[in-house]
Amino acid sequence: MKFNSKIIFPLILLCTVGFYLLLVFGIGQNQHLSVGNIRQGLDLMGGVSILYEADIPNPSLEDMNAANNMLRGRLDRRGYLEATSVLEGNRQIRVDIPGVEDPAAVVAEIGQTALLTFQDEEGNILLTGAEVANARSEFTQRHQGGAPEMVVALQFTPLGTTLFAEATRANLRRQIFIFMDDELISAPSVGVEITDGAAVIEGSFSRETADLLASQIRSGSLPFGLTVQSENLIGARLGAEALRTSIIAGIIGLALVLIFMGLIYRTMGLCANLALLIYVALVMIMISGFAVTLSLPGIAGIILSIGMAVDANIVIFERIREEVAAGKTLKGAIRTGYKRAWPAILDSNVTTLIAGGVLFWLGTGPIMGFAQMLIIGILVSMFTCLFVTRIITTCLIDLGVVKTSHILPHKKAEEESGETVEVDTKQSIIDVFKSENPSPQPIIERRKVYFAFSAFIIALGLAFMIFNAVRGNGWFNLDVEFSGGTSFFIEMGQPFENADIEAIVRDVTGIAAPQIQQVLNEDSVMIRIAQLDIETRVALIDAISYRYGLSAEAFSYTDVSPAVSAAMQRSAIMAMGVASLGMLLYISIRFRDLRTGGSAVLAQIHDALVVLCLYAILRIPLNYAFIAVMLTTLGYSINATIIIFDRMRENRVRMPKVTPAILINASVTQTLRRTIISTFTSFIAVLMLYIIGVAAIRDFTLPILVGLLFGAYSSVFLSGSMWFMMVKDKIKAVKKAA
Repeated sequence: MKFNSKIIFPLILLCTVGFYLLLVFGIGQNQHLSVGNIRQGLDLMGGVSILYEADIPNPSLEDMNAANNMLRGRLDRRGYLEATSVLEGNRQIRVDIPGVEDPAAVVAEIGQTALLTFQDEEGNILLTGAEVANARSEFTQRHQGGAPEMVVALQFTPLGTTLFAEATRANLRRQIFIFMDDELISAPSVGVEITDGAAVIEGSFSRETADLLASQIRSGSLPFGLTVQSENLIGARLGAEALRTSIIAGIIGLALVLIFMGLIYRTMGLCANLALLIYVALVMIMISGFAVTLSLPGIAGIILSIGMAVDANIVIFERIREEVAAGKTLKGAIRTGYKRAWPAILDSNVTTLIAGGVLFWLGTGPIMGFAQMLIIGILVSMFTCLFVTRIITTCLIDLGVVKTSHILPHKKAEEESGETVEVDTKQSIIDVFKSENPSPQPIIERRKVYFAFSAFIIALGLAFMIFNAVRGNGWFNLDVEFSGGTSFFIEMGQPFENADIEAIVRDVTGIAAPQIQQVLNEDSVMIRIAQLDIETRVALIDAISYRYGLSAEAFSYTDVSPAVSAAMQRSAIMAMGVASLGMLLYISIRFRDLRTGGSAVLAQIHDALVVLCLYAILRIPLNYAFIAVMLTTLGYSINATIIIFDRMRENRVRMPKVTPAILINASVTQTLRRTIISTFTSFIAVLMLYIIGVAAIRDFTLPILVGLLFGAYSSVFLSGSMWFMMVKDKIKAVKKAA
């Protein structure tokens, strides 16, 4: 079938317009798939706040944590990944859920008690959590002389003892399945009939996994119920201004990227820009259709995926540029360019997908939200760059819009004059950027300088951490989400502005980014800040009372637990660790060299340490956004590194006899133009958020900007150098043996 560009290109334009009309108006009365239907997080839009209270006077902390874990699990299973659940005082739990307008419906959906069931292989319920008296993790020695192993010990009630004895007798040498709210949490095998009311679940448990399982079982057998004390609609944590400025910054940033791509690649840039507009529309439609919650971590995922979408086109266009410079026809250059760019695009996107999949699998809350955004963005970007951009480019070539002279402006001048531009063997970075055949830069020869610079930055950050810790301020500036703190509830009884309350809190406490949330169905406000001493707490109450003429009865406060619990922190670290291991294995297999994967992961660790040092030096608050920042930095770092290693893999075949130093120098230099352009496009988009956004947005975007720069720095100057250090000893050993 003949490719008719005169028909296909107008259809692409019509589809693009249609996508954006769909985003504006949606489908039906509910405007399904429209921008207006996108769920927004607590930080951008607000939602509903539900306060639960134990129905007994003095529940244990262990039981309250189990109840909190139960609610957290239910929220995740029902798709409320951006919701928060924290302990308040010694018998209350506050659950904040974004994008919800009907508190009563949410209470009905989440429920007030957990349902734990023990079932046989046919699905028959044998007993429930009501018959479990206790569950705890403990070490036990199963075999004489063997090492102690972690298990989960169960203790049943008298009725549970009878029922469990009957269940084990009927299911000998079979499995009993333990479900929490229809989710399988364990499936132990029955070895003997158990009649004493005590059972042990064995398995390859760590302390963390055993504690989690015991907590899940206890939450289904809590010795108390949870009653709803209040249901309130709450405003955005960052204020309405945050959403408005973020939208403006996003539009300006996207426009600047489109302009830049047009200036750099001319008519080829036009192809990329149209594909990028289609990409943005498709991603937003999918976010709306899948009811994904958009918050700061989600925005980070979108930023990363947009950067990779632009980068994929840059990789392809740079390959096409090289092929045109080598003398190929435009269509031949496109075929070869796509063919040679494919391995790099595949590997960079697959490694990022591995990270996204692991984060969604092992992560909780906002980590899962980030992973959702990332996975959607990566899949759509691969579709648009490999298919949409290619179809658009082919159409515009057939229509005479894209020409060889647009890709290499001096190519036409060379052909007309009959002269060839000589390549200078001593080129500056600007010369490398302009040249189609740049001379290799001495990256390996200067590696000690780069290693020293990185060591200095990390040492400086460590010095700030120690200095602040010695002064009693902690290694990092932990936000209330990480450290816990104090929650104030103030009945204002009059209209007020969040910004005014925030200014008072900042002036009195010195806390840069307090959480201020307006209760929308009454003139009240909730303030969450790090723990205050009595003097500062009284000063804050006096300042707000003086400003608004309030009495002491208008104020209530209580201690709150961290929203990012210890379990959530462990899951985040575990997820990032498993993701790094997955990327290490994939890269090592694809490049048939464990050292390649090792140096790529080491470059990631370097970038993470640099961003961590930035938080320590500038005392940027550590909160939910910190996790998203770190994940974004790691994503950019691995993407840029893969591009360079892919060129090294190709150059090994083209230049089999060169030394590792020459191989790295040549590969880094050949991809340097791509690294600069890709980093700059992502940088200007994030920079607009930093310039236009509110204070909390700036705290979020500044580390991403630094992560972008150091991600490019480590890919260019460190990853290849670390690989060289790993292979250098092997080369010496081979020479010595010879």
